Amino acid sequence: MKIRTKIVLISSIAVLTAAFLVNAMVLWMTSKSWSNEAYAQAYQNSFVVMSEAEEGLNLSGSEVDKARLEYYFKTYRLENNQRDFYTVCIQEDTEGEGRMHYEEIYNHTIFSPQKLMSQTYTDCEDKMGIMYCSFEYGGGKYLIFRKSFAQGVEIFRIEDVTYVQQQAEQLAVSMGLSTLGIMAVMVLFLYLILKRLLKPLQELNETAGQMAEGVYDRRVEIHTPDEIGQLGESFNRMAEAVEMRTHSLEESEKRKTLFMGNLTHELKTPMTAISGYAQMLLSMKLTPEDQEEALHYIYEECNRLERLSKKMMKLLELDQDTELTCIDISAERLFEAAGKACQVILKEKQITLECIQQGEHFQVDPDLMTDVLINLIDNGVKASEPGSKIILRAGENYIEVQDFGRGIPQEEQEKILEPFYMIDKSRSRKSGGAGLGLALTAMIVKRHNVSLRIESKEGEGSRMILQFV
Repeated sequence: MKIRTKIVLISSIAVLTAAFLVNAMVLWMTSKSWSNEAYAQAYQNSFVVMSEAEEGLNLSGSEVDKARLEYYFKTYRLENNQRDFYTVCIQEDTEGEGRMHYEEIYNHTIFSPQKLMSQTYTDCEDKMGIMYCSFEYGGGKYLIFRKSFAQGVEIFRIEDVTYVQQQAEQLAVSMGLSTLGIMAVMVLFLYLILKRLLKPLQELNETAGQMAEGVYDRRVEIHTPDEIGQLGESFNRMAEAVEMRTHSLEESEKRKTLFMGNLTHELKTPMTAISGYAQMLLSMKLTPEDQEEALHYIYEECNRLERLSKKMMKLLELDQDTELTCIDISAERLFEAAGKACQVILKEKQITLECIQQGEHFQVDPDLMTDVLINLIDNGVKASEPGSKIILRAGENYIEVQDFGRGIPQEEQEKILEPFYMIDKSRSRKSGGAGLGLALTAMIVKRHNVSLRIESKEGEGSRMILQFV
């Protein structure tokens, strides 16, 4: 069941219950008022009849003229245009053995004197001593007013008040129909309003369903200044975060797949060479010089595999968003550590490392930033000719490594930051490279929120600039 149907159903039940209670109260109060008015009118009519009978016919005397009473009720009141359909005049007399005898003087009803006398009456508490009772007969409701006079004369006045109940029933039907009509209009109006108000939620549900199926670029168009609008904005932010995270995971997975594929390829070459030289040592008789050469090559390739595995592990660690421990360190200390680590490769190619700094400090992870400088210097050494120099320079919010080697082609400058990408693969393998140094550098500087900018011209050299925020 949809939420708008639930709201309409619950609202309808609540309104119907409230309307029923209100209608019942109004109907009860109205019926009570009408009953009181009917009682007052019936009492007034009875009071007039009994007062005139008492005063005009001298019913308070010692003797009762029955003929005169009968003539009064049959003729006098009709001549005065006062309709009389429900008046009874009787005289009661006590017979022997405690029995009562009732003599009808006038009876214009279907009720017998015994029926009228057997009712339980309540005093009206007026000066005339009129009493009354109510009873139902033949589907109608009646009020009986009774007045006792001297000589056992009893006058009864019967009023038909069935119309009060009929009016109440008509009112109940009218109120019920009116309530149902108003409820129908209200339910339709409420349904349309809720359909309009909840339409953004339906759109939100459809968009969420599409996202669950893998469509992450969908957004909801909700611009209402209420909680639903805020929910739409929060949903869009969540969807954007999910899309970015999903793309990030997909890209990471692609990189890892490519990384492992390239790693497998890179491992294949040294392993093939190591296996070949090992088989040669086992199956052939070699001179001591050839044996030493084979063992030296196996040793170098094993070292290369070790370096490759260490760099691979470093890349995998950095790709897991581990928290870095950054401290304030001087450029002098960073340059000194990098220079010592690169001393051997600089000496092999007779390249001079020139360090220029003026006491600058940086917030970095010392070990990782030293690795960055070592990789950049190593890259510069590989690109430089013997006897040249490399400049390591620090300035306000930047560190740069400049070489004067062969340079990097413009179309290659973005690609060299990818794992295992090498501009000159043959030269890189001869120099022990695997294409992981700059990729590792790019990941480290990214974790430091530092940008790496490459400025290079072919034949003139390159500048690797680390720009700190």
